[in-house]
Amino acid sequence: MIIFATGISGSERYEYLTEVRKMAGKKLEIKDIGTLMFEKSKQLGINIPEGKILDLDPYALKYLRAAIFEEILKEMHLYRGPSKRDLIISSHTCFRWKKHLLPAFNFHYLNQLDPDLYITIVDNVHYIKARLEARSHWRSRLSLKDIMIWRDEEIFVTEMIASFHRKPHYMIARNEPPKLLYNIIYGVEKRLLMGERAMPKAYLSYPITYMRADSKWMMQKDKVKERLREAGIIVFDPISIEEAEIIGQVEQLKKKGEKFFEVSVNGCKCKIPISEVEAIKEDIVDQIVVRDYKLIEQSDMIIVFYPVKTLSPGVLSEINYGFTHNKDVYAIFPYETRSPFFEYYTTKIFKNVDELISHLKEIEAIGVTKNS
Repeated sequence: MIIFATGISGSERYEYLTEVRKMAGKKLEIKDIGTLMFEKSKQLGINIPEGKILDLDPYALKYLRAAIFEEILKEMHLYRGPSKRDLIISSHTCFRWKKHLLPAFNFHYLNQLDPDLYITIVDNVHYIKARLEARSHWRSRLSLKDIMIWRDEEIFVTEMIASFHRKPHYMIARNEPPKLLYNIIYGVEKRLLMGERAMPKAYLSYPITYMRADSKWMMQKDKVKERLREAGIIVFDPISIEEAEIIGQVEQLKKKGEKFFEVSVNGCKCKIPISEVEAIKEDIVDQIVVRDYKLIEQSDMIIVFYPVKTLSPGVLSEINYGFTHNKDVYAIFPYETRSPFFEYYTTKIFKNVDELISHLKEIEAIGVTKNS
């Protein structure tokens, strides 16, 4: 099986893929195109500083990239279809460099590779900013707005390539456990290649704004998510990208007269001008909606955890979107009084997660691995 994995600089794409490889053992290999390009240039006696490779002549970049893909193609027969060996090709689709886009792939070679699966690793925009600022060749080059645009372009281009090749594409948050991607590869896509039943995938919907008012609700949500995963369901949690939080944090800092917002992640620290955060408020809100709909599209069902009585416009929109896009919508709702709209757009309502899991086992949505 061949997987083409993308993600912009600073998203920790390679680090995340490495964690998945450790889980898979010897059966999974990673070829990182950027690393291989640097190694090939050294073999040719050309030492390229990391911060200068994107300044090379476009033809030189194309030839260097082509040399790498020519070598990869020689080994592709080892990974075709449901073989015992699998390969992740880690790459970009584009670079946002000096305020313009540079291509980072070649259709000719991608067509010959014909990957079975496409994925894009994404992370919080402020975390990406902190990591990029820690690298001298990226420092002060991209604003939060630039990074948001680049991230969206990377997702869009990868999805279009996957659509052109009629192959599945998944968007995976860096904050999700590596087990999630491992299960997508080996519990879903590889099983389908082998003619077996795949693990079910679910989008977990819940009223985030209301539940954040009381930490016990979020703790219950995490327990529900863990129970579902233990039952053999791949669960996408929308809060794995937490950019909405920085809007409120910045508003509080602004009231105190602060001009910078400090970010720290994995040992990388930076101070971001509050004006940069204010410039992307609308982008954050819009991308939340589109991103959550994408997570619903790559799921088989929606599971709604609704422990509060207050109706959430976001949850109702997700329910409607899933229900009208051929997804089963299962709700965990412990109260007797229900909105007729809530009932209309749900497949079935349960009082707790155990009832839901029992039902999914009964209809053989979980607990079955092979086709009959």
